[in-house]
Amino acid sequence: MEDRKEGIMEDTSHGMSLEMVILVICMIPTIVLGTFLAFYMILEITPDYPPRPDMQLERLLQPTIWNPNATHELPYQDYVTPFDSAVRHLSDGVNGKVAAYRAAVGWVWVSDATLNGVDEKWLMPHIFLVGTPSYDTNPAKPREASDCEEQANTLVSLLRAEGVEAGDVRVVLGLVNFGGDEGGHAWVEVYEDDRWLALEATSGPYYDDDSQRLVERRGMSYNYYETRSYPSVDIWFCYNDVYYIDFVHSKEKAPDHWSTSQVVGNDGSAVKGVDAICFSLALLITIYLSEAQISIIGEFAPRRTRDRLKTLIYQQKPLAYIH
Repeated sequence: MEDRKEGIMEDTSHGMSLEMVILVICMIPTIVLGTFLAFYMILEITPDYPPRPDMQLERLLQPTIWNPNATHELPYQDYVTPFDSAVRHLSDGVNGKVAAYRAAVGWVWVSDATLNGVDEKWLMPHIFLVGTPSYDTNPAKPREASDCEEQANTLVSLLRAEGVEAGDVRVVLGLVNFGGDEGGHAWVEVYEDDRWLALEATSGPYYDDDSQRLVERRGMSYNYYETRSYPSVDIWFCYNDVYYIDFVHSKEKAPDHWSTSQVVGNDGSAVKGVDAICFSLALLITIYLSEAQISIIGEFAPRRTRDRLKTLIYQQKPLAYIH
C-alpha cells in the first residue's frame, strides 16, 4: 500500500513538472511579444516629445478656489465667461478656432508668485485681458500675462464666443508630465472628428523666474496634438460655462462623449472596435512587462535615459485618461 502511495505521488510530481514546462514554453512567446510591443510603443505609438525644461507647471496639485458667490455647481465654471465684454471684444478681432488659438499662444506665461505675489490666484478672463497688461508686477507689459489657468479659461471663453458649442470645448485640470517635469496644469481640449484634441495655450512666450528674462517663442501649432498624445498623467476636472466633470468627487453634468475614452493611433486617428480592444490589451501587457524592463535597464542605462523611459511608459497609464 505504501509503495502504491509513493507511486501515485511520484506520478503526480512528474505531471506537475510537465505542466510547468508547458507553462514556461507558453510564456516565452508572450515575453517576446511583450518586449516587442514595449519597444514598438516607445518608438511608434508614443510620440517623441521635444525636451521642454522650460515648460512652466503649477506646483500645487488639485488647486482649490473658494468663491462664496459661485453661480455654478463647480466653482471653476465661473471662470469661463464667453459673454464678457473683453472676451467679446477680442472675439471681434479673430475668426474661427485656429485664429482664437493663435491669439492665445501670444499671451505670456507669468507665474502667480511674480504677477500676484502668491503661489496660487485665479483671475477672471476680464481681469486677465484688461487688467494684467497694466500690472506693475507684469514683466511683459503691456501684454496679457498670467499662468495656465487664466490662459486656458480665457481661451475656452474665446472659443465659446466664437460659436463653438459647449459640448465641444472644455478646460482640463490635471497632472501632466512634460519630459520628466511633472506638475498640475490647465489646458484646453476641443472635440473634433469624434475625439478630443488638446490645445496648449502656454506653449508661447513665458517669463523665466530664475533668469528673470522674457523668453519669446512661437508656440505649438493648432493641430500639434493631432498625431501626438497629450502627456496627461491624471485628470481632475473638465469644465466650461455649461458642463463639467468632477473626477475627484465623482460628479458630472456633461454629454456622454465627455467621459468617453479615445485611443489615438500613430496617425492621429481614433482606434475603435476590435482594434481598440487589441490595442488596449497590448497596452496593459506592455505596461506590466515594462516595469520589469525598467528595473533591468536601470542597472545599466544613464539616469536621463532611464527617466525618459519611465516617462514614456507611464504616459500610457490608465485607459480612462487616453484622449
